[in-house]
Amino acid sequence: MNIGWRLGVLAVAFATLFSILTLRLWSIQVTAATDYEEAAQNNLVKFVDTPAPRGQIHDINGVVLADNRNARVAVIEGALVSRAGRDQLVRNLAAFSGKTAAEIGELVDEAQARGDRIVVVPELTDEQVVFLAEHPEDFLGVRIVETPVRVYVNGELAPDVLGYIGRPDADDLEKPGIKPTDVLGKAGVEREYDGVIRGTSGRIKYRINARGEILDQLGEQLPSPGGTVILTIDSPIQEVLNSSLDQGLALARELHREGGCVPRDADPGCPVRATGVVLDVTDGSVLAMSSIPAFDPNIFVEGVSEEEWARLNSQAVFNNFAIQGLYAPASTFKTVAYIAALEEGIFPQEVDTHQGLYDCDGLLEFRFNDGSRQVYNDWLADGHGEIDLHGGLQASCDLYFWEIALKVWNGRGSEYDQDLLQQWARKFGFDKTSGIDLPFERRGLIPDEDWFTTAQEETPLLVRDTPWAGGDVMNIVIGQGSVLATPLQLANAYAAMVNGGTVWQPRVVDRVETADGTVLDNPPFAASALELGERTDELLRFDLQQAVNGSRGTARTAFANFGENVELVGGKTGTGEVIKGTGDEPEDVDTALFVGVAPINDPKYVVVVIIERGGSGGRIAAPTAARVLQFLLNGADGVTDVGAGEESD
Repeated sequence: MNIGWRLGVLAVAFATLFSILTLRLWSIQVTAATDYEEAAQNNLVKFVDTPAPRGQIHDINGVVLADNRNARVAVIEGALVSRAGRDQLVRNLAAFSGKTAAEIGELVDEAQARGDRIVVVPELTDEQVVFLAEHPEDFLGVRIVETPVRVYVNGELAPDVLGYIGRPDADDLEKPGIKPTDVLGKAGVEREYDGVIRGTSGRIKYRINARGEILDQLGEQLPSPGGTVILTIDSPIQEVLNSSLDQGLALARELHREGGCVPRDADPGCPVRATGVVLDVTDGSVLAMSSIPAFDPNIFVEGVSEEEWARLNSQAVFNNFAIQGLYAPASTFKTVAYIAALEEGIFPQEVDTHQGLYDCDGLLEFRFNDGSRQVYNDWLADGHGEIDLHGGLQASCDLYFWEIALKVWNGRGSEYDQDLLQQWARKFGFDKTSGIDLPFERRGLIPDEDWFTTAQEETPLLVRDTPWAGGDVMNIVIGQGSVLATPLQLANAYAAMVNGGTVWQPRVVDRVETADGTVLDNPPFAASALELGERTDELLRFDLQQAVNGSRGTARTAFANFGENVELVGGKTGTGEVIKGTGDEPEDVDTALFVGVAPINDPKYVVVVIIERGGSGGRIAAPTAARVLQFLLNGADGVTDVGAGEESD
């Protein structure tokens, strides 16, 4: 009896508990279902990122070059679009935006998949804003947001330096913290300093219901704008460089075959591009940098058509040829051998250059110490008469510098290192990148025995009796053959040659000012320093001055109408062989180069101008650079139009 009574009590207890649980479940599912459903609908929380305005970019004078403006943009918030309302939203947005339903469908699906925002109308009119505000129920998941839009104030002033922006590519998306909706710097300073320019996105916290309707805003973290970048670029100098390159390129095309030309495959000799750099000799600051033809980076903000992209890309306008273009420096490279001769005591026929003279008669015939007979012709067929090292540089006598190379080659292993000239070139920064704070810089090339040997092994078509020969040194000494340099390398090397031997690391950014007022300086940095003889710098500057002002100078006619202060200008011309004429009507195609220094008695500026397929340096590049030097020395009132000089090296 006792056991049965206990079992009965337990049965009653379990039955009671089960009844209570059943009643509770019925209450939740039936009686309070509406209340719980409403509570659930009212307690969905979503986060939406808000873009940060990119930092401004100023020139050294405080002139704004890159800024932002606010635009009202219609965006699809992927986190706020419900599955049930997807099709209706697609139909309504297609009618509103003018896009096809298929295009809108792809955007909506992408936004939903990422749970992020996608722009559907990049800039709304006032009427569109009013319409969306009056019909929110028809566009659930679409919001109007104030979005900063990049503006390049003077679009074609310095696109090679500024760069441009764009959406992340596959490589970008692998970097931590990068989202598909971000806007990144893709070239120039915009890319190199993207981390400080981009700023930090904000975030808004919303409470929404199950249909994606915003019930209220729970909080907001404001975006933090990017830092302001102050460049070393000086806008007035940049403007003069641009206009001078424009004029120089136009003149070169006009003089081509005396009939003008338009670059195309059928006319490979037509000048295609002009590139220039203005560098501060005292600290390596880039004051101006340009390639012509140029582009307007604003096209990347609003979107560029495939046709426009193809047209511009065919002209390679998106490459910064000042740091990416590789050119044979030609006779501008002779200053390397000039300095090596002074520092190492290498003079033709072992004469004292201050007393003895060398007969530069236009033809050099000799035998290397291996017995091979060689004949070399100067660029000036009749030669330059009796000269020494100084006259050799002023008149750009090839024969004199070939004799220097010949002495190095024949004395290799005993008197000189066989790569002596290459060693001196590398001391001035050739054959390596300069370290400038811009992306995609190329290093150039100063070939030596190892390079020629490797090149022959990798390129069977170039096989010859020996991969490294005396003729290679003869080419190197006059900056031809396989020697390559960028315009910036050339400018930086000359800066070191005339400033006493300091090789600066060039820079285009002076400092960054963050949103909280912190200043991040980018001070000048000396990459290396050469110990040159006391008179080397003085003698070089004198001979550069005579190359512009002296009776033998290859640039004298280009500066004939310079005006006042012409005596403060020094420089060196160069003519780089690009295409050797062949066939029934052979025509050589040359690239024109000039490096100018001013004021030559106390150097401050180096100006480099290179015009691809432009002809001789004295005829085209020198007068183009002269216009920039006029501005630097005489101001805007002293600037004249570019006019052709006479044919010279």
